[in-house]
Amino acid sequence: MKRLVIILITMFTAGSGWAQHRSQFSQYIFNQLVINPAYAGSKETLTLNAFHRTQWVGLRGAPNTQTFSIDGLTRNKHLGLGFHATRDEIFAQNRKNIEVDAAVKLPVSETGVLSFGLAAGVSHFAVNGSKLITGNDQEDPAVISAQKETTWSPSLKAGIFFHTERFYAGVSVTDLLGIDKDINYDPERHYFFNVGYVADISHNIKVKPSIMLKENFDGPTNVDFNAFFLFGERIWLGASYRTAMNIFKNDFEAKGLSAKDAVVAMADLYVTKRLRLGYAHDFTLHSNMNDLSTHEISVGYSFLRKEPTKMVTPRYF
Repeated sequence: MKRLVIILITMFTAGSGWAQHRSQFSQYIFNQLVINPAYAGSKETLTLNAFHRTQWVGLRGAPNTQTFSIDGLTRNKHLGLGFHATRDEIFAQNRKNIEVDAAVKLPVSETGVLSFGLAAGVSHFAVNGSKLITGNDQEDPAVISAQKETTWSPSLKAGIFFHTERFYAGVSVTDLLGIDKDINYDPERHYFFNVGYVADISHNIKVKPSIMLKENFDGPTNVDFNAFFLFGERIWLGASYRTAMNIFKNDFEAKGLSAKDAVVAMADLYVTKRLRLGYAHDFTLHSNMNDLSTHEISVGYSFLRKEPTKMVTPRYF
């Protein structure tokens, strides 16, 4: 129990999920629709993605997350349409999101497209009181009397996404409505910013550095530094360093704890031009958790069109 308390405090400062109330993925470059609704339709093909993440295997109550998305539901070159559903469980908390994503795509140069997107849907939040126990493993009547409490809330997020064939940048914000419901569920706004570029190293090797910032202005900014290498247009191999920085000088508790979060090793393989399989392993840097493993698996499938499009295959982002 003591170890669990230490870990939960660390989660508050590192932003691994508990304090952020947002799902986390290491392979987010293959899952950007969940981050930014303006990404909808950017692939110009119908694409399905599914992710499963199990964090800190062996720790009771550790986060686990699943998501499923469909992108490219319309062939209109100026309109993107998609759908995604996410389930995120952390200890006694459970949140489910179902959202429809729509984006307007505006060509701004020969290869550049600027998109504006909205996602609307519902969130279901639950707290299971039976999972909360005191330090001496005895049930607390004040907690258990609540048993399982749930609430529904509308959700709305917005984003902007710009891309060329090699460069992309996006910014988005979640929980725009900010409706404070029962059971202390307060869906705070969270902001995401990511940018990346694909460069040629040789004829068959490309490198894609990228950065992701996640911010809610109640704690440190979560920052991911990523580098991917693409071999023969088929195999992605990469790594990430995840940390926390107080970029905006936010005032929060436990500032003295380590900001280092994890180093991630990732591999994604295009088995065919349509089918992608991916795996990520997080190596936790916190001294209290460095013996715990985190695994993330993903699968994607694209229904390629017969007519040519501007998009390359496999998609660079």
